[in-house]
Amino acid sequence: MSLLYRYKPRKDTVLMSVATRLDRAGVTPNQITALGLCLAFSSGLAALRGHLYTGITLFAVAAFCDVLDGSVARGANRATEFGLYFDGISDRFSELFFVAGVVLGAGVSPSAFFVIGGAFMLLFARAYGRTHGKGIVSTTFGRPERLALLIAGILCPAPLNTVLFVAAALCCVISSAQILALGRSRRAKIERAKGASNDQGTRPA
Repeated sequence: MSLLYRYKPRKDTVLMSVATRLDRAGVTPNQITALGLCLAFSSGLAALRGHLYTGITLFAVAAFCDVLDGSVARGANRATEFGLYFDGISDRFSELFFVAGVVLGAGVSPSAFFVIGGAFMLLFARAYGRTHGKGIVSTTFGRPERLALLIAGILCPAPLNTVLFVAAALCCVISSAQILALGRSRRAKIERAKGASNDQGTRPA
């Protein structure tokens, strides 16, 4: 499990009152995800125009939307397969918009795109795992660690910024490998269990 995701149950408890009010107001998790995507796009535009700290602030609010949509989905029992994929894709494009803005407009090292490459690799690994029946695999590193390293890299001078960007990308590589390896192991266990069950069913009484 992600080092910071272990606090997810506590996070849901803290945000439950907010999630409940939003659900009663008719706000859906997907609407919150879409709002976060729009805010991330705005953060990229702000950074592109040279307003780095405004961009970082908007991106932080967008990241909070990503925290909130999951709490609303779980609290209101509105989790869906579409929402899962929409959230994952929105997260990656949110990061892409923001990084493109800070690189092109704020003079941040292009090595920040390493983080984007790693994030999309992780997205494809999760999609592959889901479509091949491997389920959701918990990983050592998640989005919180990636964003923390990304923001730290943006604020740090060279060459430390590149080191932090590469570290964030490596977190994605490690998580992708865990998804593929643990998913394959889980699939093998399921197949063995099915085989054992079939063997017992065919044995004479």
